[in-house]
Amino acid sequence: MSKFTRPSSAIPADLTSAVRLQIVSTCREIPDGHGWLHEIKHDGHRLVAIVEPDTLKLVSRNGYDRTALFREPFRAMTGLPPMVLDGEIAVPDDRGVTHIDGLNEAISERRPDRLAYFAFDLLHFEGHDLRRCATEDRKALLRDVIGAARCERIVYVDHVRGIGRQLFEAVRQVGAEGIVSKRRGSLYRGGESRDWLKTKCHEVGTFAITGFSELGEGRLEAIYVAEERDGVLHPAGQVRFGFAGKGLWHVLDKMRADPGRKGFVPVQLGLIAGVKYFGRYKAGWIRDGVLLSIH
Repeated sequence: MSKFTRPSSAIPADLTSAVRLQIVSTCREIPDGHGWLHEIKHDGHRLVAIVEPDTLKLVSRNGYDRTALFREPFRAMTGLPPMVLDGEIAVPDDRGVTHIDGLNEAISERRPDRLAYFAFDLLHFEGHDLRRCATEDRKALLRDVIGAARCERIVYVDHVRGIGRQLFEAVRQVGAEGIVSKRRGSLYRGGESRDWLKTKCHEVGTFAITGFSELGEGRLEAIYVAEERDGVLHPAGQVRFGFAGKGLWHVLDKMRADPGRKGFVPVQLGLIAGVKYFGRYKAGWIRDGVLLSIH
């Protein structure tokens, strides 16, 4: 007899080898009320873990096998029944905050000891499909399973109920990516869903436009921006999105500092961009910039 209590709505089923992931949708306002569970959003790569007594398969969001690259956190996970976990592979800093550049560094430097798996859902367990169970029931079982696994680098993603704004503010203060809000009682459905909503921390700043890249005549790929610190302009990354960029190529084309240049095209200084961005990389460059205004 199992030492774990499965939800009553679990369905007997063979262990699946392929999962259609539930995808989180973006929202502008954090949902209110006790009908929502709120989790910290970790910044890494989405990863499904298909765990059996003698085998492990790790699959990326796009369906690629990533077992060899990310198996290190799972090595100590033994003696548990077959299961399918949904989560994020990431690298926490000394405060537990995750950023994608930390993961990229760990991969490039071949430091698998820095990896951690943040498990936020349990889709299959002990011969039962759990996707038709309520999210809070799946998470309750997941908490018990992760606790029993006693793997230092496999972390249960806990949640709070009904106080999403407070969690978001705490996340913003430590510099984490944001939160995910999940509708209480919702089932696990493949594809994009309004039952899972993400709210990302963002800032708005002004930057000097220093250059651009193009896909062809009249087609802007990205602008490059810089910010002033101590009287000196420092590169701050690139911006690819935003309705304020409509027609901008024609303006920048007249400001080319090197008319024959391909790739990165420097421009004469003079234009200022208002940009909304979602955190910064370790080097200080902005992430996921959206162009709000040009002046």
